[in-house]
Amino acid sequence: MRLPKLRTSVALTALLGLCSMGSFCIWPDPGGNNGPPDPSTACADGEPPAAGAAGLFFSDPKGGATPLAEDAALPIEYGPQGGQHVMVAIRHHTRGGGVWAYRLAFEPEAADPAAPEPDPAAPRRPVLEGSNTVPVNACASGWTETIAPVFLDFRDGGQADAAGEIPAARGVLRIVATPKDAGEKVSAEIPLQIAM
Repeated sequence: MRLPKLRTSVALTALLGLCSMGSFCIWPDPGGNNGPPDPSTACADGEPPAAGAAGLFFSDPKGGATPLAEDAALPIEYGPQGGQHVMVAIRHHTRGGGVWAYRLAFEPEAADPAAPEPDPAAPRRPVLEGSNTVPVNACASGWTETIAPVFLDFRDGGQADAAGEIPAARGVLRIVATPKDAGEKVSAEIPLQIAM
């Protein structure tokens, strides 16, 4: 009757042996380079938005206060543990500070039911979905600039053309910003591409 205990102890010893050789378990990188990128937040100068102008919008992740252009292409980034994400920049104007939750989502472009059937030999766009929720300490009475990852999942990896290029994924990037304390949610969205 000692056989099940013996099998368990042998299996545990083998697992520990594989982990110690580094061929089975993933140990943290001593350089601290094994996790997803952390969001960053900074306060920014600038006039408040004019009446009717957006107080929440996506901007260029490389910097700048102007809204990101529709159909802009953001590059996909691959993490050290096999994940993928895009970095997005958000500008948000508030009248007072406070904690906000930014719910980010990338949704694939909806198929046009009136479009003709695609040629099976033509390159096929990848289909991606993504999300992230980021807590943000908003700057008191001003602009808050946040750069955060949107983690992506491939629903379809796409198909390369004759030159080996995979077309960019298309979809809509959305944000819903919710204050921790009482207040109204604000949201924004923009159609964009994710370049492979």
